[in-house]
Amino acid sequence: MNSALPSIESRSVSKDGQVVFRLHVPTELSLFRGHFPGFPLLPGVAQIHWAARFAADCFPIDGAFSRMLNIKFQQPVTPGAALDLTLSWDADRRQLAFSYTTNGRLHASGKLEFAASNQP
Repeated sequence: MNSALPSIESRSVSKDGQVVFRLHVPTELSLFRGHFPGFPLLPGVAQIHWAARFAADCFPIDGAFSRMLNIKFQQPVTPGAALDLTLSWDADRRQLAFSYTTNGRLHASGKLEFAASNQP
């Protein structure tokens, strides 16, 4: 197992193409080291990376990352957390929307935009 990735407990796809991953954040995840001593929190950059990483396996995202929109971190993610990562792809806008929740409580959300494949 990659020590920088959560374990995937399940994956489901809705009729409208939205993908939901149930993730378990291991207590020994390397990303917790030093962030922060005595009160480990999952870095926001890791949450963004995971969203993009898992989306690449689900949607035809072929362009380079362009920008982030409306990124919000509302609740911290701690070791051992169970998370639902919800992903949806808007092909016309080339935007990936993501959210992390636990029992309906929002941890983080935002959108990642990707350039068209023929643009730098």
